[in-house]
Amino acid sequence: MEPPMTCVAVIDIGKTNKKLCCFDERLELLDQVSAAFPTLPGEHGLLYEDVEGIWAWYQEQLPALYRRHPFSAIAVTTHGATYALLDAQGALAHPVVAYDSPLDGPAQRRLDEAFYQRCGPLRELQVETGTCDLPLLINSAKSLLYLQQLAPERLAKAATLLWYPQYWSYCLTGALGAEVTYTANHSFLFDIQRRCPSSVARALGVESLLRLPLGRPGDHLGNLHPDLQQRWGLPEMPVAVGIHDSNAALLPYLLKHPNRDFVLNSTGTWCVAMHRVPQALYREEELEQKIIFNIDALGQLHKTSFLMGGQDYALYAGMIGGNDPGFDQTRVDGHLAELGNAILPGAHPSQFPGMHGGASGHKGESRISWSLEELSGGGPEWLRQPEKAYDYLNASLAIQTTVALARTDMQAQSTVFVEGGFRNNSTYVALLAALLPEASVVLTDLSQATAAGTALLALDLVVDADLRSLASHLEIQEHHVPAPRLEHLAAYSEDYLRLARPSQR
Repeated sequence: MEPPMTCVAVIDIGKTNKKLCCFDERLELLDQVSAAFPTLPGEHGLLYEDVEGIWAWYQEQLPALYRRHPFSAIAVTTHGATYALLDAQGALAHPVVAYDSPLDGPAQRRLDEAFYQRCGPLRELQVETGTCDLPLLINSAKSLLYLQQLAPERLAKAATLLWYPQYWSYCLTGALGAEVTYTANHSFLFDIQRRCPSSVARALGVESLLRLPLGRPGDHLGNLHPDLQQRWGLPEMPVAVGIHDSNAALLPYLLKHPNRDFVLNSTGTWCVAMHRVPQALYREEELEQKIIFNIDALGQLHKTSFLMGGQDYALYAGMIGGNDPGFDQTRVDGHLAELGNAILPGAHPSQFPGMHGGASGHKGESRISWSLEELSGGGPEWLRQPEKAYDYLNASLAIQTTVALARTDMQAQSTVFVEGGFRNNSTYVALLAALLPEASVVLTDLSQATAAGTALLALDLVVDADLRSLASHLEIQEHHVPAPRLEHLAAYSEDYLRLARPSQR
């Protein structure tokens, strides 16, 4: 009789969907359930994450999953830029603030000015913390300052700051923890050079809230709380500290390719490009750009750049209507021959400061640009031709991606793994391969990279081995995207970059 198969549970809390997954020891997905929990309106115009609703759902789903697949350990991953403040009794001192809480232009400017006046110039802070300036409350240090302004009495009751994965691990175990993949990720609170709380944490008076020392995401935080064991009918089992979702998606590739030079281009709402580097150094021209350094689950540095590609795609697809036609070499190349027709970057955070989205085209013999606001009432004629408009949208995102990849210090012959939603966009991946002729653009069969990477942490608790030894559990099939011959792409890309960099026109 064969021994029972080992399997583990993964709590995967994305911004849109919350998932519960079960993986076996070969990292095959056995089961998955998901639900959506919109943010809730809160005080002072803030939005709150629905932690009560999310927790109630997981309390139903975890015991149900165990009855279907008796798992042996649990690990948690979540989206970024979110934290929970606990009081001395371990209860929430303030509702969990959603990083996309709306701030209008004046409110954002006031917050930014107050932050840099108190904490120091952006360029100095970026060198120290490996963090770039981001809008809304995506920089957690800015979010804390905003709470100090809006609800100082609530913040004064806080005794501990838990990053979002560790908050959910705390709900499962009652134990407090912290780890580096989340702490170091564009928070402004961590000194990337010295690996300790930053000058920003001290300037804001929140250094004492940060959990130290930092563990590893796969460390054993504690066991499932006895009350939950009894209530759910589950045995004692270990729970990992937890991990940031981008780093979870990266982990399978790190284990499988410890010596290979690659960039993970993780696509979705945020398109995040991560490349392993030996040290956290910015070139002068990179300061104030959307470039950060983060630390992976193995303690290695990654130079990381990003743009909100998924948000851009959704915005313009809503204007275009119809369906993306997919890649056709002749059609796409013909559209690229029409220089000056372009969807411009910057409607959302991008690698092009000073740009704010919109489009360019022709009126008679003259080139003309339309702002984002002007597109709703008109814009270029090609915007009402879906095949042409989708080709320009995908070309815009592919060219922006090459800029983002270059800013990770990617080598010309690197492998670029494309993960996430854009792996299914045939025009985007074909254009990316054509724009990077010396590199290998690769798609894989790893359909749930974030959850699979998190499952590795839980498996590590069960087998009690070095995390790197789990590489043998990974089978990742690779599909190399052939670079199509597009005669007009080089000229189109050069023209696009001139349009997107006003100072260089």
